[in-house]
Amino acid sequence: MIDAPFSFYMAGLGLLGGLVCGYFARLSNFCTLGAIEETYYGTQRSRLRTWVLAAGIAIAGTQLLDITHIIDLDKSFYLNPTFRFLGSVLGGIIFGFGMALVGTCAFGMLVRAGSGDMRATVSILLLALVGYTTANGILAYIHVWLITPTEYHFASTQTSSIPDILFGSSDAAQIIFAMLLATLLIGWSISSKRFVTNKRAVAAGIAIGSAIIYGWWVTGTIGQDPFTPQTFESYRFARPMGNTLQYLMTFTGASINFSIGGVLGVPLGALISSLQSKSFHFEAFDDAREMRRHFAGAALMGIGSILALGCTIGQGMSGLATLSINSFLAIGAIAIGAWLGVRYLIEGEIPSIHEVISGMFHREH
Repeated sequence: MIDAPFSFYMAGLGLLGGLVCGYFARLSNFCTLGAIEETYYGTQRSRLRTWVLAAGIAIAGTQLLDITHIIDLDKSFYLNPTFRFLGSVLGGIIFGFGMALVGTCAFGMLVRAGSGDMRATVSILLLALVGYTTANGILAYIHVWLITPTEYHFASTQTSSIPDILFGSSDAAQIIFAMLLATLLIGWSISSKRFVTNKRAVAAGIAIGSAIIYGWWVTGTIGQDPFTPQTFESYRFARPMGNTLQYLMTFTGASINFSIGGVLGVPLGALISSLQSKSFHFEAFDDAREMRRHFAGAALMGIGSILALGCTIGQGMSGLATLSINSFLAIGAIAIGAWLGVRYLIEGEIPSIHEVISGMFHREH
């Protein structure tokens, strides 16, 4: 065995799951923004079905781990008994709009960077810098002055889990709610024959959903070493990008962890997949206009991810798996923000909220 700190081994376990996510995301062209665009424009929605399948699997597996007491989700920061309406909604919309400007989410940036996209690499650096500054630097005052005063602490529940809020601390209510929701999501995703026959898309949904479960299991069991306990979390990418940048710059003055391993694993998995398919190639900005758009989008994503406490994977997969009401708010706001951004880029205007909501119900072709 290598003589290394316990956190080093946790990072290795994080890298393993990140590698799997990156590999299958690149293999299937998995993209949250693409899923949102398909939803509004009424195409076949294969990427949306992949995303929903992954979320359903993540919810079912994570809740089973919790209800059988293998892990304790109550210790997760997602379930702090606080209603973060403004932070989740405002941060989600800002993140989603920035995601549209960049053309992908934080996870997608890592996948593209591993495939040779230098635009994504530069955007990652800017997102990491702005996100870290918003979490720990001068921009943290945005959260202190704007978000924190509006937070509401639940007095009657121990968590922000939807079953707890609606039914109280009941194991039966939790598992029934979780399994019904997971069944609904998985059932809808596999209701399309075209999707079911798309083996890469189905495999990606299963792999990414399973990776979320794996993350909760690793950090909730192996990671709870009595001498060096690790943060109880699953995969998230926006904020950990800043921590990864800090670790790479300081090394001896910082500690590696599970989430940093995940950030490093995703581009590695995408690299392996792109080399295997012989599709790896370098890409750069077409012109200054495109570069400005990416820079603006990455900066907005950095700010939004901190205000919302997560990204499309952090809140959209890991957070949803805890059934936190804040995660449902955040991912809904991200979808709305992304649609606003897409309409702005395509049509040069910001649609009304009515247009955004009605766009969700376009018929699938």
